[in-house]
Amino acid sequence: MGLCVMCGRRIESGMQFDGASVCVTCFEELQTVREMLRAGRREVGGLKIAWEILHKTYSGGDLVIRDIPEGLVNKALRRADKDGESLRDLTVKAMQAYVG
Repeated sequence: MGLCVMCGRRIESGMQFDGASVCVTCFEELQTVREMLRAGRREVGGLKIAWEILHKTYSGGDLVIRDIPEGLVNKALRRADKDGESLRDLTVKAMQAYVG
C-alpha cells in the first residue's frame, strides 16, 4: 500500500484518515490528536495533523535519496518490517554505524 505519512513505516493494509494513509498505531494517535484539537474548537484535517506530527517527531531535516536499486530497497523494507522498525529507523542506524 505504501508508507505511513506519520511514522514512515511500510503499510500493507493501513487506514485512510482524511486523505492520510496511516498505519494502525498512528491511526489511533491521529484520532486522539484530532479529538484534542476539536475539543479546543480547532478543526484541522487528518493529513495536516499527520504531517505536523511527522515533522515535529523527525525535525532533524529531510533527506531524499533517489535512484536506489529496487532490490536493495525491498530488502531493506522487509528487514525493517521484520525488526518492527521504519525504513527511517533503519537508515539512521546505518548512518550511525557508518560515522561511528
